[in-house]
Amino acid sequence: MDVPVQAKTERPVRTRAGRSHGLSSPDQVVAALIRGLQDGRYVPGQRLIEADLTNDLKVSRGPIREALKRLAAEGLVSLIPHRGAYIRALARDEVHHMLLVQEMLTGLAARLAASVIGQGNNRAEFDEAYQRLLVFRDHAESIPFLEERSRFYNTMIRIGGNLELGRMMPAMQIHLLRMQFHQHLTPKDRARQFKEYDALVAAILEGNQNEAEKLMRLHIRRTRLSIERLPDEAFAGLL
Repeated sequence: MDVPVQAKTERPVRTRAGRSHGLSSPDQVVAALIRGLQDGRYVPGQRLIEADLTNDLKVSRGPIREALKRLAAEGLVSLIPHRGAYIRALARDEVHHMLLVQEMLTGLAARLAASVIGQGNNRAEFDEAYQRLLVFRDHAESIPFLEERSRFYNTMIRIGGNLELGRMMPAMQIHLLRMQFHQHLTPKDRARQFKEYDALVAAILEGNQNEAEKLMRLHIRRTRLSIERLPDEAFAGLL
């Protein structure tokens, strides 16, 4: 699987973020929660305790609630009546639909990168991004691996030069997806994942647009099918 569930966890959130100068209080809370999600301190299904957030971030409940509403609108937080706020965990049909879209978008991203790989410093930049990812071949279960993989994809999209494609990619929702299902990866899954990366990167570096798009779409499709074989417990249910 290329994309980590604890949908019923009610572990209180603890943050290590301090005040961010220049940000309003709700913006400060939003930034702290996003950083926590990115570094693995918050996981899908984790409950967000207002009292903990007000204490840790030194802001009142008003900004906390405003920030949670914003994050709910962005699809990162679920607000459950009479239960509170949770880091969003994805349901089975949401994952299916998200990865169908992701297959098309990343396929286009790979094609575009291959089409311009010979221009400027693109080849060296892309190869460097992949070499950084390869460091995690034998320990791809780590949060740093997820971060490096995001940078790899971002490099591919940037090289392709289509800014609209970058805007259309739901970066944080994809990060949620990876966090929710990453724990279900087996050593066999990880070996297959890097084997597919090797072939994909070779096609892009060769400038083979058709092959790059085909391999990227196949990679995401296999990820989707692997996730869809997981038991219902791996997906969000009723809290």
